[in-house]
Amino acid sequence: MIDGIEKYQQYLGYRYASFKRAFDEFVLINGKTIVELGTTRSFVSGGVRGCMVNDRKYWYPNNPARWDWGAGMFTRVCAESLRLYAPDIHTVDISEDAIEISKETTKEFEQFVHHHLESSEAFLSCFSGQIDLLYMDSGETDEQADELHLREAQIVIGKDALSRKAIVLIDDVNIPSCSDSKGRYSIPFFRQKGYEVLMWDYQVILQRP
Repeated sequence: MIDGIEKYQQYLGYRYASFKRAFDEFVLINGKTIVELGTTRSFVSGGVRGCMVNDRKYWYPNNPARWDWGAGMFTRVCAESLRLYAPDIHTVDISEDAIEISKETTKEFEQFVHHHLESSEAFLSCFSGQIDLLYMDSGETDEQADELHLREAQIVIGKDALSRKAIVLIDDVNIPSCSDSKGRYSIPFFRQKGYEVLMWDYQVILQRP
């Protein structure tokens, strides 16, 4: 059903199945609006020269093997995989450098991607649309990020910002050899509000029945 994501399977690793499931579900519900909290922040992976550096010399658009797969490259993969459905993608980050990096990596799909330089909480509080796919990837996988994800969840539920069959995709939940989880508080909250787990893996997908 999804055009594009299969060619990145070898790079996405443990995120591939959950990305594909989320995108497939988005198409099934005739989704339109995608919100990504925490944009693509680097051209190359951690530990590689140029990581987190806002310099396009480190961007190799025709060589995916050099992209920042450690963080998932969601903004680019999402835009490319769903381009035939003309999605309305909003990606949010507090880092100006990250926004510029993300703009470069999605240049081919800029008609679908809107970049917002602000905090996730500020964006969600002011956003007036209905979200069909919410990708939660804010923070750096620590207690502060866990608490931030809960506040984000409380905002979208409190203002009814998610469409009836919206998909919620949470990154960095089950990290090997790590006790931190970005979904530590947000997942129980969503479940209390009637959401069910569609997929429980490195990432978690939730949706209302």
